[in-house]
Amino acid sequence: MTRRVLPIARKEAFHILRDPRSMFMAIGLPIVLVLIFGYAINYDIRHVPIGVVDQDKSALSRDLISRTRSNESFDLKLQMDDYANVDEILKSGQVTVVLVIPPNFARDVGRGADTAIQLLVDGSNNNTALITLGYISNLVQKFATSTLTEILAARGGPAVTGVPVVEPRTRIWYNPELKTANFIVPGLIAVIMMVMTAMLTSLTVAREWENGTMEQLIATPVRADEIVVGKLIPYFGLGMLQVVLVVLTGTLGFGVPLRGNLLSLFTVSAVFLACGLGIGLMISISTRSQQLAYTVSILASMLPSFLLSGFISPIASMPRVIRLVTHLVPARYFLTTLRGIFLKGYGFGMIWPELAALAAFAALVFVVCLRRLKLRLEKD
Repeated sequence: MTRRVLPIARKEAFHILRDPRSMFMAIGLPIVLVLIFGYAINYDIRHVPIGVVDQDKSALSRDLISRTRSNESFDLKLQMDDYANVDEILKSGQVTVVLVIPPNFARDVGRGADTAIQLLVDGSNNNTALITLGYISNLVQKFATSTLTEILAARGGPAVTGVPVVEPRTRIWYNPELKTANFIVPGLIAVIMMVMTAMLTSLTVAREWENGTMEQLIATPVRADEIVVGKLIPYFGLGMLQVVLVVLTGTLGFGVPLRGNLLSLFTVSAVFLACGLGIGLMISISTRSQQLAYTVSILASMLPSFLLSGFISPIASMPRVIRLVTHLVPARYFLTTLRGIFLKGYGFGMIWPELAALAAFAALVFVVCLRRLKLRLEKD
């Protein structure tokens, strides 16, 4: 078997090396995509334009405004005395949020009375609105805590007033700085590798049909399984090179920590590559046109990987029917393991369920490829 598989693999490798476009797709394009998407997708919101309506004009309200101005998350664009133009200002996009400090704000706080501060947020971009609301709410909460502490101290402390001071101390694990890149880049690697592997092998058998060389291959004593294995070997090597390059891009280019061991990373990557390459080869076997095979491979790999892997939105928040469909998407399992390996230091003991699912999927795709190729060869 080896004597027949290796010449097929060598022939396929020559096709790749002689085509500079294939080499760029295999080596350069994954790095370019990681860089583009890694910098373009960023949930770390900074310099949000904010306006303030100060109806109190007290030292306490000025202190709150000063804290807002010094916070790097916000850019204080407007400071007003009343509501007159708030609607027009939000509608025009000059500011994203308006902080309204009511009259008698300092007096009510000094008395210990309930005091409300109004936040008007532009919700046309719900993601930005939610993150901004969290930022400003956190700022106001810290301001309220420090102000309450000062008032209690001036009155003799909590023991005198009977009001306890509770200060939450939050500790974030695995991504302490809440950097978007640490969350996005491992997911990008899974999505991009799925698309690239399916694209590369989607053209192999279709190219043989278009060039008329498949008939010559059929005339040889090579079996269907030998053709499949021989076609996959060079692309598997390219795929592992892609994994190395995109992992280096993520860790060195974006500073994403790699806390897990390399053996578990490359093991699960190898099994995932077998899935992606098998899907591309199955598409190539089923079509006789390179253009059609390329188009189908993009649709069959990119859309499910982006939408159904948990990359864009959590799978738990999807409808039940869609959650069931996500089990058929290999990128779902690879994405989960990559984030665990990169951020949480997962080893084989933690990733074996996903690894088993990917192995089963790869075996199924390999069997389907063999059956489809045999049917094709028998027809011809």
